[in-house]
Amino acid sequence: MFRSRILVLLVLAMLLMAGCSGQEESEPPSEPVPTQPVEEAKAPADEDESGAVEEAQPKEPVELFIYNTSADWDAEGYFMEEYGQHIQTALPHITPVYLPTTAGSLRTLAAANQQIDLIMSSVGRAFTILDSGYQMDLTPYIQKHDFDLARFEPSSIKMMEQMGDGKIFGIPFWNMPAPIYYNKDIFDLFGVDYPTDDMTWDELYERAQRLNRIENGQQYYGLAMSVNHYFLRNQLSVNMVDPANFIVSINNDPVKTMLNNLIRFYENVDTPFTSSLLSVGGQRDLFIRDRLAAMWLPVSTFHTEAELELLNWDLAKFPKLKEAPDADPQVYPVYLFISVTSEIPDEVFEVIEYLTSEEFHVMKSKTGNFVSLLNSEKVRQVFGQDAPMFEGKNVAALFSDRPADPSPQSRFYADAARAINTEVFAEVVLGQKDLNTALREAEEKLQNTINEKMR
Repeated sequence: MFRSRILVLLVLAMLLMAGCSGQEESEPPSEPVPTQPVEEAKAPADEDESGAVEEAQPKEPVELFIYNTSADWDAEGYFMEEYGQHIQTALPHITPVYLPTTAGSLRTLAAANQQIDLIMSSVGRAFTILDSGYQMDLTPYIQKHDFDLARFEPSSIKMMEQMGDGKIFGIPFWNMPAPIYYNKDIFDLFGVDYPTDDMTWDELYERAQRLNRIENGQQYYGLAMSVNHYFLRNQLSVNMVDPANFIVSINNDPVKTMLNNLIRFYENVDTPFTSSLLSVGGQRDLFIRDRLAAMWLPVSTFHTEAELELLNWDLAKFPKLKEAPDADPQVYPVYLFISVTSEIPDEVFEVIEYLTSEEFHVMKSKTGNFVSLLNSEKVRQVFGQDAPMFEGKNVAALFSDRPADPSPQSRFYADAARAINTEVFAEVVLGQKDLNTALREAEEKLQNTINEKMR
C-alpha cells in the first residue's frame, strides 16, 4: 500500500511539472522560429501491448526538386543561401534540390523525365504552367492540412481562382512591389521637390515636366517607366482579353485614358526618343546606368543594392489615377505550384506551408528580400531592418494599401499588355501613328493572332 501511494504521488508530481512546462513553451518566442509541418506536429506516439509509449517514427527522407520559371534564383549558391538551408532546418527529412533555368524549360525537363516537385512562377508566366498541364489542384491538400487562405491578400487568391476556373493551383508567395524610385541628385540639381506618397498622376506630371530639360548639353528625363508592366497591373482593372471567349478589347475608353496619361510624359522632351530607348531595358538604363531619369516606375521590379549603389535614391508610393483614386496597381504575385508529376505532393505542401509561414516571412522581411502577400502587420513592420540599403528609406512605399481588383486573367492577357506597349505606346510617342489608329490596328492584329492559335 505504501509503495502504491508513493507511485501515485510521483505520477501527480510529473503531471504538474509537465503542465508548468507546457505553459512556458506556449509563450511566443522573442525571435521567429521555423514553423513545424502540420503532419509532424500532429503525429501521435504509439503504445505497445505493455502500455509503454513508443516515439513516433522519423519521416522518410526525400529529395524535393524545385524549379523557378525565371532565372532569378540561378546565381551559384543563391537558392541554398536564401531558401534551401532554411527548408532543411525546418524540415530535416527534406533535401531541396534546385533546377536552374539553364537546365532547360519545364517542357524540356519533363521530356527528359526529370523529377520536378515544386514550381515557382510569377503571375505573368503562370499560364506557361497551366496551359501545359503541369499544375496540380491544391484543394485536397489545403483541406487536409487545414491551410488558411484568409491569411493572404485577397486579390492574390482571387487572381489564382480566375486562372484556375475556381480551382487553386498556386499558393501566393510574395508580391512584386510597385514604388516610384527617384534620384535625389537630379531633383536637387533643378530645385524640384521630391515626390511624395500621396501624389496623383497629374502632380507627378507637373514635377516631371520641370525635370525634362537639357543641362550642359545633357538631356535629363522626368520619368522613365515600363508601360508593359503598367498595363499588366493597370489601375482600372481592364478586361483586355476575355478569358471566356478570347475576344480582344483594347481599343476602348479606359485604355485610351491610361495611354493618354502616360504618353504626355514623353511629349515635351527636346531629344527625340528611339525605339530602343522606349523599351523596358532602355528605360531602366536611363535611371540605373545612365542616371539621367529623375524617376523610374518599373511597376514590378525589386532592385538590388548593387544596382542602386551609385544612386542617391529613395522611394515614393505609386501615383493615384483620378478615375480610380483609391486603387493602387493590381497585385503581381509569385505563386508556388505542385507539379502534377510529383510523387511526394504531401512533402511539397509541407514546404509550401513553411515558405508561407509568418515566421519565415518575418525573417525574409527583415532582410528586405521580398514583399510578403501575408496580411501581417508584423511582417510589414520589420521590413528591411537588417538590410543596410533600406536604412533611412521610405520602405512603406513598397507595400500596397488598396490593390485594384485583378483584371480577368486570360492566357493572352500578357500579349495584350505587350501589344499596347510596343505597337501602340511606342508608335504614338515616335510619331508613327495617332492613338486611335494604333489601338485599332493592334486590336485587330492581336485578335487575328489569337484566332489562329485557337484553331
